[in-house]
Amino acid sequence: MTHNPVAPEESVSTRPEAKPQRREIELDFIRGIAILMVVDFHSSATLLWPFLRLGWTHFGASGVDIFFVLSGFLVGGLLLKEWKVRGSINIKRFLIRRGLKIWPQYYIFLIASLVTGRHTIRFLWGNFLNIQNYTGGIAHTWTLAVEEHAYLLLMVLLFCAASFKLSWRTAFWMLTALAVFSIGRSFWISYLYHVNGYTFTFTRLHGILFGVLLAMLFHFAPETFQRVQNMRSLWFAVIVGTLIYLRFPGHLEWAPPTAVLLADLSGVALFLLLYRNSPNHSWLYRGVAWIGVYSYGIYLWHVSAAASVFSLTHRLWPTHEATTNRILSPIAGILLGIFMTRLIEFPTLALRDKLFPRPVDSAAGIPAIKEPQLAVATPSPE
Repeated sequence: MTHNPVAPEESVSTRPEAKPQRREIELDFIRGIAILMVVDFHSSATLLWPFLRLGWTHFGASGVDIFFVLSGFLVGGLLLKEWKVRGSINIKRFLIRRGLKIWPQYYIFLIASLVTGRHTIRFLWGNFLNIQNYTGGIAHTWTLAVEEHAYLLLMVLLFCAASFKLSWRTAFWMLTALAVFSIGRSFWISYLYHVNGYTFTFTRLHGILFGVLLAMLFHFAPETFQRVQNMRSLWFAVIVGTLIYLRFPGHLEWAPPTAVLLADLSGVALFLLLYRNSPNHSWLYRGVAWIGVYSYGIYLWHVSAAASVFSLTHRLWPTHEATTNRILSPIAGILLGIFMTRLIEFPTLALRDKLFPRPVDSAAGIPAIKEPQLAVATPSPE
């Protein structure tokens, strides 16, 4: 089996004194695209306003699907790479590292919502238990519950696969079957029961699993991954087809799950088109990638910032309220997310990587590090 295709500067030495792999700008650029789409969707659509006027009302919301695919590739990739390098998966270390990535900023966000009187504990109890995608709560946080449920399930499945010495191909088809089940369930409850399962774990699981399946090909069958990635015409067609469908979605029972499935496939297409295929990084590209570094914090806090801007502009500039909101609310959301990331997430990740080093060097790259012996210079993005 050949090594994964990586650029020379991205290679990781097998020596104990080697430094961990640097962040990959292409991944941060994809994160940046996704978070800008979501912020626009939640704040009167500044950049995407011309698209929305033409009828693409759900275009910005598709940023969530891009996040699902990318997250599946990265978080699933960490588990898969650990399985490949070590032959086992350390559940305790995975849970600790995952918790320290997500929970500190998330629970501070919830506590801030309580302290400021924005929400009550009765409203937020589902959020505190990470089941808000079923019980209700802060609306945009449903995606975090889906991801937590997905990775707990994935961790168990891959742990069992490693423990029972299953081949990666068997695990691949198991996860493919689970993705098909998730897709089928989304259509089933929408068509037969007229239930909108947009936020349910087992109707949105396939987006994350698409990313995991890509990671499995990347690590275990890199030549196949490269062939799939080289099908650029197909991936362009998927994105164009999704845009057309979102413009004319129809009103049948199967329309919402179809839109979700196409958006998830567009997330796959965008990832395959952009990942390690962007040799020239302009200032705009680097700017979007820089925003992507702070995507989780921006995702958490941007709605709160937008609400504060709406209240302020209503009092100070009522005659120009709509225009001012379109300009100020996304800027405020991005700035608040950056500030909270630097205040909470970065210090926590640095401490996490010191106390609980990564069992493998990164979610991508050459699987070289077999023992967590390296000092961590920068926080891990996963």
